[in-house]
Amino acid sequence: MAEIISSNDEQLVAPEIIRMALEQLGSKGNSVATALATVAIEGTLEGADTAQFGNTVFLAQQGRGDNKNKMVGRAFNVDTGRNYLNNCLGYLEYLQEKNITHYTTSFEGTEVLKLIQVLQRLVKNTDTSVYIGQTEDDDYVGYCKIGKDPLPQDV
Repeated sequence: MAEIISSNDEQLVAPEIIRMALEQLGSKGNSVATALATVAIEGTLEGADTAQFGNTVFLAQQGRGDNKNKMVGRAFNVDTGRNYLNNCLGYLEYLQEKNITHYTTSFEGTEVLKLIQVLQRLVKNTDTSVYIGQTEDDDYVGYCKIGKDPLPQDV
């Protein structure tokens, strides 16, 4: 069973969140140590951006040139479902402040899917849109077109 630590009770540091999330998710055939090393390298690449909201760490790569307002990333989460939604809203607001207009992520599992579907409904009355697609290997892709309207606060 996944270990959930509410950021309302205890605020973890980013490396601990990433380690715990990788242990819980598995690393698609790699050891956790290999996955941690990969994330560490990914975080040092040019264009890398790491942000923590609650007990969720977002690691993304920002595009260059014509794609400078686009990011591709992933979330490492050990927070509660409600807090995860609030953390995602905080992250989208952070991306708005950075003038990011498009954000893409991939994820697996129906639990995360349900949370992203709730996020999709939460931003429905704004100029931000969340789209979800499914890959051939039954993972999911989330795509956010980020507008300028204020986003909902605290679910």
